[in-house]
Amino acid sequence: MMSFKNIILVAILVFSFFSNLKSQKAIQQSQAIFDNLKTNRLEKIDAQFDSLGMGKLVKAMQTEAYKKELAVLGKPKKLLAIYDEDAGCKKRTALAIEFKKEKKLLTILFNQQHRIENLKLMPYSETPFHILKGYKGFSEVTDLTTEVKTRDGLTLGANIAFGDTSKQKSPIVIFVQGSGPSDRDETLGPNKIFRDLAQGLAQQGVVSLRYDKRTYAYSNNLTVLNDSLTLYEETINDAIDAVNIAQQFTFIDTTQIYIIGHSQGAMCAPKMAELCPKLKGIIMMAAPSKNLVDIIPEQIEYMANIDDSISNKEQMQINSIKWMVEKIKSPTLSNKTPKTMLMGASAKYWKSVLNYNQVETAKKLTLPIFILNGERDYQVRMIEFENWHNELNKQKNVTYQYYQKLNHLFLEGEGAPNPKEYDIPGHIPQYVIDDLVKFILKK
Repeated sequence: MMSFKNIILVAILVFSFFSNLKSQKAIQQSQAIFDNLKTNRLEKIDAQFDSLGMGKLVKAMQTEAYKKELAVLGKPKKLLAIYDEDAGCKKRTALAIEFKKEKKLLTILFNQQHRIENLKLMPYSETPFHILKGYKGFSEVTDLTTEVKTRDGLTLGANIAFGDTSKQKSPIVIFVQGSGPSDRDETLGPNKIFRDLAQGLAQQGVVSLRYDKRTYAYSNNLTVLNDSLTLYEETINDAIDAVNIAQQFTFIDTTQIYIIGHSQGAMCAPKMAELCPKLKGIIMMAAPSKNLVDIIPEQIEYMANIDDSISNKEQMQINSIKWMVEKIKSPTLSNKTPKTMLMGASAKYWKSVLNYNQVETAKKLTLPIFILNGERDYQVRMIEFENWHNELNKQKNVTYQYYQKLNHLFLEGEGAPNPKEYDIPGHIPQYVIDDLVKFILKK
């Protein structure tokens, strides 16, 4: 009988083979895209965009945007390099291009059908993608591909990361992303928050499972992402299904299964714990305490006011968001209300958000809860963290920790936080990893 170690080796070799094929295909397509840029055959690039479902709107916006930038940059002179990386079940490349006026990166996200799903020009960098960092602990981490089968028949690509599992069974954490489509690493720019956490935890003996969010894996599948989608289908149910998958690995201590939720994933963690008694504890990173509907206008207004002034265009956007929030919160909200009037989501989805109270749900829980926040987080501000503390202050099962230098991604920074810093390469600090390990292993 083949040993578990050999099974892992075979699985890694098989994955490596198919991953290399994906890389070759993406690089070939990227080279062709540059050739078409250089010869101004932009219609050939436009024809490669995914135009299914929401892809039509995305294509219209992105093709207009990159053509405007090209008009300013001038004709491409030279292709300096092509970089590529796995983006969950998809593939991402970055073309380093020397234009007449300056160097730029053209980043491209290819979906499973090798169609362009996202294309944009970015500031030039010789290291456009995430570079894996080592943390203290074991010197070697295995990051094995697997999958999560959902209760409604979907397959979500996943990875399980672990260090030395030969001596004893290990606790495991399930990562759950924030709002919007997100890959298993919770990639944002050159940063991979969950990949960092998986690496650091594995090096100290904690296994982790991370998976592509269904809104990412099936981003243009209108059968999956239909108007019946709620907070449960989008986030909660898949996380619980991932818990069931995690139990199948022989080196897992099934009495030590934790959820690590970030942002919306953290907000939903109390409901996951209520519905899944198999959980030992939940970790809530940047968890909103208020309803998501009320936080969105605050975020929009903050970003508009970063330069200490709000333009007429920005004020119109703020007013539009507030108007849509009023529509969402109205007792007359109808399933017939167009999604364009509801920030792109259906009435059924928003009703599931409005009907969920994460604070009251958490008050009923007796399992260990760890709530963390960065002081520089403008998306889930410290007032949210303080509200958790005030509401749950009588519960002995809750631990709190905040970090002075950290933003919403739990990356260090200085000064007033802003969205641009998410494009700066960074890594989860060791002290955050240590706090998580202390909570999980009860050190």
